[in-house]
Amino acid sequence: MPPLNIVTFEHNGQTIAVEPGTRLIAAARQAGIFITSDCGGAGECGKCFVTIRDAEAPTPLDLRHVPPDRLVDGARLSCQYIVRRDCSVYIPPGKRRLNRFD
Repeated sequence: MPPLNIVTFEHNGQTIAVEPGTRLIAAARQAGIFITSDCGGAGECGKCFVTIRDAEAPTPLDLRHVPPDRLVDGARLSCQYIVRRDCSVYIPPGKRRLNRFD
């Protein structure tokens, strides 16, 4: 079994260990953090972007939905971002929901 990756959520300091290959939106959900996503994680609405410190290169869907000035700051669609290493994530207040159904 490969070593787990640690995801740190900057807004509350919470950390969670996830399997490599986990989508960031799923890691957040496992931590009880729900990110706004009208398309259910299909990469179509563009609403789930968050800021990832030292983010990997943007995907084609990131390039389509995330404003260019935010891409350089590490903004990525959480439904498309694959956790392959430890990372630190900032989720703006407007992107967080209290529960799965908000």
